[in-house]
Amino acid sequence: MTFFRMYISAFPDFRMVPDDILVSGDKAVARVTATGIHHGAFMGMPATGRPIDVQAIDIMRFGDDGLVHEHWGVFDAMGMMQQLGAV
Repeated sequence: MTFFRMYISAFPDFRMVPDDILVSGDKAVARVTATGIHHGAFMGMPATGRPIDVQAIDIMRFGDDGLVHEHWGVFDAMGMMQQLGAV
């Protein structure tokens, strides 16, 4: 939750739109496009007003209770920082 609170604070219009969802056994994979406009402080960087549009992939393993028990994820952090003008 802390992760998403940080993003929503910096990008109040933060959205994750699924591009692909694949399910096999107890695992699901989601490829998403994350977008938003940088309106608040983020990782020590003041708001820039710039938009972001980055790709992410998440793999989740669900338990018998229907909850996620393991998660692995990657996203284009470098691309996001370039779009914000940080690098």
